[in-house]
Amino acid sequence: MKSIMIKSICTIIAVSIIVLACSHSILNFSEMSSESSLQPNFDQNGYWDTPDFKFKKNPDDSFIVYGKNSVYGAYLAGRVAHLRQDFINAAEYYKIVMDKDKDNAVVNRAIYVILSSLGQINEAYPYAEQEKDDSKKQTLAPLVISLKNFADGNYEEARQSIGTMNDNLHTILINPLFNAWAYAGENNEEKAISSLKNLEKDKTLASMKLFHEAMIYDYLGNKEMARKSYETIIQNYPQEVTYRYLEIITDFYIRSGDKEMARKVSGVYNDSSMLSILLKNIDRNIDIADSNAKPIIDAPRKGLAEAMFNIGTLFRLSAGGAEFAQIYIAAASFLNPDYDISKIAMANVLEELGLYKEANRYYEQIKPESGSYFIAQIKMIENLNTLKDYQGAEKNLRRLLKQYPDNTQLLTDLGDIIASQKKFDEAINVYLQAVQKNQHPQDDMWPLYYSLAVAYHRNNQQEQAEKYMLQALDLSQRNPNVLNYLGYMWLEDNRNTDEAIQMILDAYAQLPYEGHILDSIGWIYYRIGNYERAIEFLEQASDMNSGNAVISDHLGDAYWFIGRKNEAVFQWKHALVLKEDSDSIDKKAIKDKIENSNIKNSVITIKNQELLKKLEELALPSERE
Repeated sequence: MKSIMIKSICTIIAVSIIVLACSHSILNFSEMSSESSLQPNFDQNGYWDTPDFKFKKNPDDSFIVYGKNSVYGAYLAGRVAHLRQDFINAAEYYKIVMDKDKDNAVVNRAIYVILSSLGQINEAYPYAEQEKDDSKKQTLAPLVISLKNFADGNYEEARQSIGTMNDNLHTILINPLFNAWAYAGENNEEKAISSLKNLEKDKTLASMKLFHEAMIYDYLGNKEMARKSYETIIQNYPQEVTYRYLEIITDFYIRSGDKEMARKVSGVYNDSSMLSILLKNIDRNIDIADSNAKPIIDAPRKGLAEAMFNIGTLFRLSAGGAEFAQIYIAAASFLNPDYDISKIAMANVLEELGLYKEANRYYEQIKPESGSYFIAQIKMIENLNTLKDYQGAEKNLRRLLKQYPDNTQLLTDLGDIIASQKKFDEAINVYLQAVQKNQHPQDDMWPLYYSLAVAYHRNNQQEQAEKYMLQALDLSQRNPNVLNYLGYMWLEDNRNTDEAIQMILDAYAQLPYEGHILDSIGWIYYRIGNYERAIEFLEQASDMNSGNAVISDHLGDAYWFIGRKNEAVFQWKHALVLKEDSDSIDKKAIKDKIENSNIKNSVITIKNQELLKKLEELALPSERE
């Protein structure tokens, strides 16, 4: 059985190299990044010499610029917004600049690139038009002009504009797809199919060529040839069939009156993750679909949207290609506003840039009846959690659980969010609901048992914590994080100390560069009274996780026992203000250590001599080959 690979169209190494070679010219803001660029162009009347402007900071972190001569202020506000990746406000401020300084090529370019990255092609068009004859022509201007013409049905003009770009990326990939759909818009099957032949220059583009070939045949009414192309994809490139491919191919068979074939195609694929929800949606759609329903690709602009999405996906697979991916995926949304998968991809790009609020705006656009709704909601909840909007995340999760009451992952996620708010009794109840729904847990359910055990441990219910942590250990095939947690838990309780140390050593063997595990190794040495060796490991743990409160507390303890008391106090004070794992330290005890030097270590004895030998020979991460 094959697994749907939602994140990739196909494995493209050669194309990725071409993409990177050409990408430097698309978003070239080098002129704006220099110190001198902070001074806008002066007009002949010296308008910029005496600016009178003020900034007013808004609650949403944007600025209002006002004053008698606010253009310079608008420029600076635009730069601030741009650097903060607040693209909507950046574009608005730059427009103020352009109203007064119409020949400012740098600002003009910034406007149409920003607007394009937001999918606002109609708004970007006049600025791209202004640059098309500029001696410093940028790759993006002809694309914007072509997209605008294509959307307006001006297919010949669209081909002419995109044809001005003749680098490898355009010659092999972008222009053939663009031209093919432009000819399809003119009902010229021969030229449309012929345009796709350039994709044959790169063998890794074979399935993409067949996909667009099939959609064009289908759109133009040539069902026989469309069927042949789809069958070739399924037979020769099954690993490259994405969810979107599957959606469009099954749609073709449904409209052809062949639901049995649609089910057969869908049945070849399965996935045990959240994508299983999408696959179930396809199966449901097959059951209820009408053969007279409107095709998914019923207009040339929707076909070109698929092409733009494919190109954007290739950029996402290329190192440093997120910004370029955003432009092409945004173009897909512009051409087909109902294209939910492009919205999810756009949100993914924004997440990679750390723009979680902006990403959620795209997820919110996906309606409950969409097959992508479930995944969009899950991703939105994850982003709310990242933003520490726990109430928002919990509210959305509870709403989703009403639709999917038996979904174990949703219950686990809800428990995690509640636990992050230190409401451990409530979190435990939610986790137990998930456990009860799965009397025979699969191995991939170990995170649920691990989270439940941690909640019990944090709630001072050690017996239950140990019970579920042991189950998590078994289900996870001795996952290093489970080994480390259980070993540390036993070590803290002075129980099963030899076994606990062995568990932590096993975890370290698997993940030697994980700060939490390094901390546990350092704590072993501390507990056996080898403070010098403890410090070596704890210092490296601190280097890896400098913001972790537990590690700082432990390092302070070790410093104290070798007489480095000032450094110990510094580490303890540091631990009190750090955020990571701050709820895992005893702040009252740390203050007592600082104020009263009240610190003790109940040194433990290792009985197993082989274990002692392992500790004597253990290498630091920096000493490992």
